[in-house]
Amino acid sequence: MKKNKSLKIFAALIPLFLIGIMVYLFFSFREKKEKIAALKNAPTFNLKTINGSSFTQQNLANDQIKVIVYFSPSCHFCQAEVEELSRSYEDYQNIQWIWVASEPLNEIKGFAEQHRLNNQNNIIWCHDEMAILYRKLGMNSVPYFLVYDKENHLIKRNSGAIKLEKLINTSNENK
Repeated sequence: MKKNKSLKIFAALIPLFLIGIMVYLFFSFREKKEKIAALKNAPTFNLKTINGSSFTQQNLANDQIKVIVYFSPSCHFCQAEVEELSRSYEDYQNIQWIWVASEPLNEIKGFAEQHRLNNQNNIIWCHDEMAILYRKLGMNSVPYFLVYDKENHLIKRNSGAIKLEKLINTSNENK
């Protein structure tokens, strides 16, 4: 009798458990979809540059493709990406690069100086205090690339390492 009662309770709990999982997955998917939709146009943000000035979405160039790169100075893939940019900088001068990290400003500045990209007019190095932008956009790894066209519409997003040539060719195809 006791065994029969346990089976009935167990049989009642299984559907409740499955319904709970389905509800959780539904809301998780919906939240991710909302974050992706938020990327369709350049997001609102307020970052601090390595020079101490404020950098917001209002500072995005109107006449250029924009590449927002979320990185970490200690990330090996991020180091490879910036080394590639440093070697072939001449090819990418017509693009506005916004490199963003949540590490301390002095680490970001040292990273930029190490790769001799700290004084380029079209490359902005920013600090994302408390990773607010990272969380807002639902990013899940570094490096993370967001490529926006001249009208600030998303044309490519990429999580993880990618050849800059492939990233930029995608943006050129969408002009």
